[in-house]
Amino acid sequence: MNDIEFAHSVSPQLGNLYEQAKNLGASTPGYAVTFLRSFAEAFCETLVPTMDRDLNLDRKIAYLRDRRLVDHRVLNPLRVLQKNGNVAAHPKAFSYTSHDSTEMLSQALPAALGLLEYLHSLNPVLGECPEYTVTPFTQHNLRELSYIAIFEEDAEARYTLGVHFKEKANVLKTSEVMFRSDDGYGLESRKSIDQANIWFKLAAESSHVEAMYEYGVYHARLQGDEFQEQRQKGEHWVWRASDKGYANALAFIGDCHFWGSARYAQDFEYARELYQQAAVQSHPGALAQLGEMHERGIGGPRDLNASFECSLQSAEAGFPQAQFHLYTLHHQGHAFADDRLKAIAWLIEAAEQKYPEAMLELGRLISQKLIPGRSEIDAQALYEQCLNSEKTRIKARYALAHSLVKQLNSLDALQSALAHITNCQDEISATSQHKDLLPACRRLAAYIWEKIPKAMASAHPHLTFQISVPPPIADEPPQRVYVGSPVGRNEHCPCGSEKKYKHCCR
Repeated sequence: MNDIEFAHSVSPQLGNLYEQAKNLGASTPGYAVTFLRSFAEAFCETLVPTMDRDLNLDRKIAYLRDRRLVDHRVLNPLRVLQKNGNVAAHPKAFSYTSHDSTEMLSQALPAALGLLEYLHSLNPVLGECPEYTVTPFTQHNLRELSYIAIFEEDAEARYTLGVHFKEKANVLKTSEVMFRSDDGYGLESRKSIDQANIWFKLAAESSHVEAMYEYGVYHARLQGDEFQEQRQKGEHWVWRASDKGYANALAFIGDCHFWGSARYAQDFEYARELYQQAAVQSHPGALAQLGEMHERGIGGPRDLNASFECSLQSAEAGFPQAQFHLYTLHHQGHAFADDRLKAIAWLIEAAEQKYPEAMLELGRLISQKLIPGRSEIDAQALYEQCLNSEKTRIKARYALAHSLVKQLNSLDALQSALAHITNCQDEISATSQHKDLLPACRRLAAYIWEKIPKAMASAHPHLTFQISVPPPIADEPPQRVYVGSPVGRNEHCPCGSEKKYKHCCR
């Protein structure tokens, strides 16, 4: 008996989903993972036949957990199938870190087998779990798909081939150093992404919903003024998919109305409506957007309870934006009022997924010695990762410089801090963002210049240095910079200015 036969012996429905995943494993591993997410939903319904089938997977897992119907032997593999399936189904929503589809599938298949063995153990009629062999993937499926797509003109086969070439292109482009600015693909991945779009277009013209979305979203995301018409056509294809209720398409058109796009004007109310339609299908990005819109009253009334519920669903699905939002709700006193540790746990989860704002905030808490077991070195590592994000780069440069300055006896640390604070000032001046940080940057730069001579003398005691220090800014009196123990924002600044810390040396 092999693994596919074993799966069918436990449950025909689960066996079919497992077999589909195995058949797609060699050609489209990312697509295969989405079948195993459906496997997880079917498993929950098989385990508890009375469960409401309209519940999304997050709620189905919570149903089993809250009623203590299962233990970690079931919950852990279900979470693997849930998270990997969400990443594969909504890759743009999880774009802060890279994901290897083959690796996700290699995690998901054993998890599915573990759930099948658990179901087998619950049925006394089946007896002991039989021994079975796990069959390897084969390439025959790709050749069969090509035949069906070409000679039978089958839309699903054409879409699957499109997914295959898209996944291949995405793998190839990760190792490319030169790529086109319009779509981000380079010379090696160009042939594959072009092939993908040929198959997506053929399937889309046969009204295949997922293909409409894939073909449309590629063109809708093209960069450059010369692609304005293509972006409009792309958005129209995505709209056609959204009109048929496809969650990814609903969320994308919601984004178009939220921000404004090539085809659509900004309309917060309609964006909120589209996000709600996608949220019903557990789209993590739509749920996260709704969470923030409910909190701020954008496109409709302010509703903190709805904000919390939407963000919680998205966070449980593994979406880092929502995980960070749950932390901010607690920080503002709106949620988790009595469970700060749980809020910090969500912050750490978001930071571990490289969400820039979460990494910046976690670094700040570490610097203030509010996270046990984490050191200033950990904070600096988080700040350095935030330099890669345009949204957090300026604040990260300032935070990193402020952290490095604490190493007063290290010439290298002071020189690095000076470089970061100089770049921070230059970027503020160039972009006009975070202008409120500019006075603090100047004070910190002056403080660094003041400490460099002593550090140089300590590093090179047998040499004499003459350092030219930049003159202070004429319209701003020099002030000290505080680098000691953490101080509350509304407390008096320790530098002696009698101002609040947030208005002085923060």
